[in-house]
Amino acid sequence: MRALNMNWMLAPGVGYCEAGGELVFLDLARDRYFALRGAERASFERLRSGEFNDSDAMTRLVRTGLLVRSDGVGGLEPASAIVPAPDLSSADDGFSLTAGIVAARALYWARRAMRPSRIAGTVAELATAKRKIRSVGREGEMLAIAAGYAASRWVVPISPRCLVDALALDHVLLKRGHAATLVFGVRTQPFAAHSWLQTPEAVLTGTAAEARNFTPILVVG
Repeated sequence: MRALNMNWMLAPGVGYCEAGGELVFLDLARDRYFALRGAERASFERLRSGEFNDSDAMTRLVRTGLLVRSDGVGGLEPASAIVPAPDLSSADDGFSLTAGIVAARALYWARRAMRPSRIAGTVAELATAKRKIRSVGREGEMLAIAAGYAASRWVVPISPRCLVDALALDHVLLKRGHAATLVFGVRTQPFAAHSWLQTPEAVLTGTAAEARNFTPILVVG
């Protein structure tokens, strides 16, 4: 059997990267990060390069849940994102009670939306919404909204966490008709995961320095 890239694609909510010599995957539906090793990694590498895979190797690979059949051109490329250098970590302009209320509503939504049973669906919905939006030429508006969120975030009694804040601000921006990029990243030795929201010009949640310490594994937007 010759398995070509055009016949397979990553399952929804699955992303991967090479970090620390490992082929690391994120599977949102199963709420897990893991490294693909041994025969399964070799089979995936062959599939990605369009080489021959015997049926046993493909059976083992398909059982991982990473792949689905594709009727058109498949997609087996690793995640990729250019992390900009500027960030909003020092933003202190833009505080308002209104921005605080908006942040609070978004954060309480995000806290529910990031539960293991819901995160895959949440990200799928965000991706669908972003495909309908064009934010080209509206970078300034996005940065102003994000700065207002950052300046007003402290009034909300929810502890800062990378994913809850990235989801919350993403939600706020989408409500205003803006599509930012949600990035999940990993590093190894020791393993750690991180997530952040960015535009082409700035990291909107967390710091750019922190984001640059992680390899993107799943990019939404």
